[in-house]
Amino acid sequence: MKNFAGVSALVSACIALPAAAISQTEVIVWVAGEPGQTTVYDDIAAAYNAQSADVTVTVVKNSSDLFNPALIPALSAGEGPDLFSFGTGPGQPAALIAGGLVADLTGAYYQHNWADTIPEGIVVQTSSDGKLWAFGNEVETTGMFYNKAIFAEHGLSVPTTWPEMEAAVDTLMKAGYDTPIGLGAADKWPVSHWQSMMFGRYAGPEGIEAVLFGDGAWTDAPFVAAATKLQEMGKAGWFGPTPVAIGYGELMDRFWAGEVPMTFTGPWVIGGGMEAAGDRIGDYSVFAVPPFEEGQQIHPTNSIGSGWYIRESSAVKEAAVDFMNFMFVSNQGRVALLNAGTIPVGPLDAALQTAEMPALAVDIWKTSDDHAANGTVPAFLDTITPGSLTTVSYDGLQALLIDYMTPQEFTAEMQSAWAASKAAGEIMLPGGIAEQ
Repeated sequence: MKNFAGVSALVSACIALPAAAISQTEVIVWVAGEPGQTTVYDDIAAAYNAQSADVTVTVVKNSSDLFNPALIPALSAGEGPDLFSFGTGPGQPAALIAGGLVADLTGAYYQHNWADTIPEGIVVQTSSDGKLWAFGNEVETTGMFYNKAIFAEHGLSVPTTWPEMEAAVDTLMKAGYDTPIGLGAADKWPVSHWQSMMFGRYAGPEGIEAVLFGDGAWTDAPFVAAATKLQEMGKAGWFGPTPVAIGYGELMDRFWAGEVPMTFTGPWVIGGGMEAAGDRIGDYSVFAVPPFEEGQQIHPTNSIGSGWYIRESSAVKEAAVDFMNFMFVSNQGRVALLNAGTIPVGPLDAALQTAEMPALAVDIWKTSDDHAANGTVPAFLDTITPGSLTTVSYDGLQALLIDYMTPQEFTAEMQSAWAASKAAGEIMLPGGIAEQ
């Protein structure tokens, strides 16, 4: 690991020198992950350094098992990275914020018009006390993956309304497909992707935020309606005769083999799909699940796994912000991230035109981008709610699918677990940025 005490001493010595003697400002960036995952940051730093006359970005890479143990002590000592990525899960990195270890980025948010890049749904996940603490990093989404060859064989077009969706499923079932939409519910978590998407469709971004950060409840009518619709689909056989008996791995094998026409999942399956389908990968594409009810909007699902923070004691905050702008806002940085398989937050139209991505990845992100103006909702509620609620949701979703629990009972159990976690202070801090 790099000797940051030495770096600190060097910086202190440089401060004492005449301004003319200082040729470069160094921004230390810490990233975690395996070598193949972090090379893109070296590339982006090199591109930035080549066009910067007075700032040099140095990327320090650590394996994931070393990163977290080293980070807090370094920040507490006023050393370590100027810029780093860290989690944004339940409770957010409250210790970093409360300890004054990370910088308030609200001023940069307004100065650099980050609202044009960071969706409000992501801002909510990276802010508290009216202040922005992180720039959302990689984003994930979900969509309906489908087999175009099967659709064409049976004269089906991509459904854009719920009646068209019902007709497509009916046609496929009559054609002998016992599982029109693969689910893999034996593993529980794949069903939560449907839950997140459907809760967002029925309640909208405002309804989700009202529960996460306000006085809303999971027993409110939109969530009961969403659970009811999911149960109806399960009872009608949309997910197969025994959806809770089939695991995700088996389901995806069947999907790529052409035995299952559709499955609702995310871009993380694309690499494995390219290997499994081989020359047939061109048979697959992605569409947005149509509105379940008339007048309902499509809200893309967006969730982030981490955010980028600036050390509060850093002497080069402005330079760190400038590098973040290059990495996440400039088209050059965004294209580099896309080519490496990392999806930056915000509109992707311009970057997708020149990025070298698998066709399926372009399809799913274009599908998300096409409806982004409607507002986004979390793709993975299970990652931003307490573990106790996740357990209740996972078990309850299985019970819904086999008609063992009513939608009212399911949402009531969710709300009970949520209320207990809320009283214990285990939920996310209220998000949103104060106007300036």
